[in-house]
Amino acid sequence: MVHKNQEKDEDQLMVQRVLELQEWIKTQSQLPPNISCMLLRRFLHTTRGDLAATQRLMEHNYGLRNKHAQIFIERDPLDASSQQLLQVADLVPLPGLTPENNKLLFYRLIDFDADKFNFTAGIKVFFMVADCRFATENDARLSDGEIPIFDMAGYTLRHLTKTVLSSLRVYMKFVQEAHPVRLKEVHVLNCPSYLDKVLTVVKPFIKGEVFKLIHFHLPNAETPFKHFPRSMLPEEYGGQAGKMSELKQQWMQLLKEQRDYLMDGQNWQLNKAKKVSNNSSSRRSSTSTAASVAHSLKNLEID
Repeated sequence: MVHKNQEKDEDQLMVQRVLELQEWIKTQSQLPPNISCMLLRRFLHTTRGDLAATQRLMEHNYGLRNKHAQIFIERDPLDASSQQLLQVADLVPLPGLTPENNKLLFYRLIDFDADKFNFTAGIKVFFMVADCRFATENDARLSDGEIPIFDMAGYTLRHLTKTVLSSLRVYMKFVQEAHPVRLKEVHVLNCPSYLDKVLTVVKPFIKGEVFKLIHFHLPNAETPFKHFPRSMLPEEYGGQAGKMSELKQQWMQLLKEQRDYLMDGQNWQLNKAKKVSNNSSSRRSSTSTAASVAHSLKNLEID
């Protein structure tokens, strides 16, 4: 009974916070005016109801979206590059929640031909799936956190050379600073012998506290199931969530249904552009990091 009363109080507080956030948005002419209650709730949930932190998160989210419109605004889930990517890879939120109330999200290659792999298209589809999910969530209560699972089976050094550093930088900055989720853990399955080369490219863009959340698993390892139930995975992985192809089809249909929402600039564009000031030292640091990683990519030995 106490637990139910606590949930009721939390729900009432969330409603109040959403109303306060809506009033604040009216004073922020640069933000899109019609942000849904569902999305506002997610922003608030991410910051555990801290109104000031939510406002900062929203400003950062929409600021980065507009700074990198080629990723977040100029997009179409049905265009050729997106559809090609979806033939090459699975990006599927899995049904249900873990016993700890976390959401699992599964990513893997299904066509291992590196010539068909478009890195930037993968980033764009990743965020379209996320935005689609945030717009259609119908759970009574949001998950406490999120656990991405990346299966590296079929990922080769030739795939690694397809990495677009500018897109990787945008992806890492957004998911670590502006994405309205609480990241709990990251699991990387079927790690290859050349994982060190992969980390040489991606680790410079990962914050230390985030890297500590990453768990690497060897092929056929049972260690992932110390962190989440095997039963929550697709049938192909010994789980009970259904066939991956069927789960993916549901999300492809949802992307199609939400196409207008995803492509409508009024949902994402700032009304009054604000330039983000970057000091010269941060620019030099970013340039130095990119140059170092680019050098590593050029010197990869590919069998």
